[in-house]
Amino acid sequence: QAIFDLAGRRCRPRLSARCFPALICARACSEMLEGFKFNVSHQEIERILAEVEAWWSCASEQAGVEWLPVDGIQNFLMNDLGYEDMDEFEDAVQGSFSDFLAAFPQIEVKEVDSKTFLRILPQKPGPPRKLIFRATSSKQLVETCFLKATDAEMEIPCIEFGIGADQKRHIDSVYNHIITARDNLENHCQHLASGSAERESIALALSSLAKMVDVEEPFDIVIRDPTGMSEFKPSDDVRIEPLDG
Repeated sequence: QAIFDLAGRRCRPRLSARCFPALICARACSEMLEGFKFNVSHQEIERILAEVEAWWSCASEQAGVEWLPVDGIQNFLMNDLGYEDMDEFEDAVQGSFSDFLAAFPQIEVKEVDSKTFLRILPQKPGPPRKLIFRATSSKQLVETCFLKATDAEMEIPCIEFGIGADQKRHIDSVYNHIITARDNLENHCQHLASGSAERESIALALSSLAKMVDVEEPFDIVIRDPTGMSEFKPSDDVRIEPLDG
């Protein structure tokens, strides 16, 4: 089976050897997307969330405090992402920035003396598992959001294609996950010698991926989720099995 990372490089499947107790409840095993009130499939939302988490981790370590003022990261994000003013920024997050942050279960927000503070709660891993998503239409791929955990691997067995873990969390529609993989492979392919075996192999993968998003017939997407932190929303078309191997 051909396994590629998000940069288009071929790699071997990597499964974590760590095993977590089965007594960790399902609620603590990620159900992360259930708390999202925003369109987390949008790359802008994911970027904002990632920036907030990185900023808090760095700032809290330097300052030695758990609760940090929201104003600091809000002003940084507004400028870094190119918004003209606070109104435009809050329009992008569909409300106040504090309400946006409070919508995510890993972020806790509180007010003290009319000032808003936040802290990031650690995400607890769950039992290793395998998520099997049954794709039935292009519309379903667009409307289903998928959170790919940092150590998760995504496979499409019917075309023998996979995306290895890259130690980054990715939140987007299932459709965009596939399109991103195709685009990354296409970019990588352009740097390979014409007629090389690797280029021909990737060209076949590209052709197969293009057909997958049309969903001419139902197929499975398999997620190897060693820490139980990946999730689909909605999850009606997902079945969960123990992670073997």
